[in-house]
Amino acid sequence: TKTEYLFRELRSSLWVKPAIMGLAAVGWVTLAYAVAEYLPDKMKIGIERNILINLLGIMASTMLTVATFSVAAMVSAFGAVATTATPRATRIVMADQSSQNSLTSFLSAFIYAIVALVAISLGDYYGPGGRLLLFVGYCIMVGWVLISFVRWVDRVSKLGRMADTLERVEETCREAFSSPEAMGTLGAKRAGDTEISGTEVKSNVIGYVQNIDIETLDRIAGELSASIRVLERPGAFVDPNDSLAVVVNHDALDDKIAERIRKTFKIGDTRRVSSDPRFGLIILSEIADRALSTAVNDPGTAIAVLGIQIRLMEAWCTHNYETHEVTYGNVEVSPLDPEDLLDDAFTAISRDGAAMYEVGSRVQKCLAVLARLGHESLATAARRHSKLALEQAERALPTESHKELIRKLGEA
Repeated sequence: TKTEYLFRELRSSLWVKPAIMGLAAVGWVTLAYAVAEYLPDKMKIGIERNILINLLGIMASTMLTVATFSVAAMVSAFGAVATTATPRATRIVMADQSSQNSLTSFLSAFIYAIVALVAISLGDYYGPGGRLLLFVGYCIMVGWVLISFVRWVDRVSKLGRMADTLERVEETCREAFSSPEAMGTLGAKRAGDTEISGTEVKSNVIGYVQNIDIETLDRIAGELSASIRVLERPGAFVDPNDSLAVVVNHDALDDKIAERIRKTFKIGDTRRVSSDPRFGLIILSEIADRALSTAVNDPGTAIAVLGIQIRLMEAWCTHNYETHEVTYGNVEVSPLDPEDLLDDAFTAISRDGAAMYEVGSRVQKCLAVLARLGHESLATAARRHSKLALEQAERALPTESHKELIRKLGEA
């Protein structure tokens, strides 16, 4: 749904968690002021105002330095990902929860220290009870920062490295490939192959379909007592000449209804792996393709990518998302085409790795595995790609013995 999509987008943004925890820190300082008058003046633990000011001052200056260092390290790591892997993987690495949590702790402690320091410096309005609450908040922040800093030291040593980038991309892709909606028909009915007639709703902008609010689309179809067929899945590039959906057997459609249907399609400048599994395969293929360039010459990374792609495709076949339960019966969506999945996954690797026997042999082995998974259309697509990869290898490989070995693998 649109709400779930927006929540996922916010969750992956760097600023959201620090902003929320910063507001929580301000709330704690306000709470300490609000309840100060209800607490007794004499307490077993007394915190002097000057001592608390000094402690908060130390925290503010220290956390500003640590937060600046953390941001610089993350920016450097993101740049390394764009350079060594692919710029499309940067967004995935930026959404790493461990890095976000560490940065959140540093910024939250800084915000808390600044707000508490300003509040207590204005006058002794807090009293012994309020100062004790501020000190408790200080202790909580110090404990959180210490734990986060230890974890951050381990995390920053890996952030931006190729192995870590591949791991993050695989985790993100696995979430998409484990989603019956994203890999299947988005919770709707499977669209048939027969021609249909009706009123088409065209796009009014140029961009990629990032998400489709199928729940709202199903509700609109129910109001019209009709069926709506989605013509463009998430990941499709559309322009004002492309139709997004068609209201079956409706000759005319009110402009307001058409606009409501159009708004169920979120269209943006880039693709999203969470709703577009094919984009995940493209990112992996780009990483492998860059590794196979003459400037990098790293066939091991390409072979690692092939292993990830096979695991993802195996998960798709195992769960058989094409036959999952229909949630939105008034909407029709075409399933993913195995031909498209393998085009995204293998085309670039087969082409640019054709001159390397170790890459060409692994491509043939991977396609043979896909052909044996028991999915008929996937097996057909795998055999076609195997033949294509074999033709490219025979033209690019320098030795006849390697060509013969590739032929045997292609026939297996």
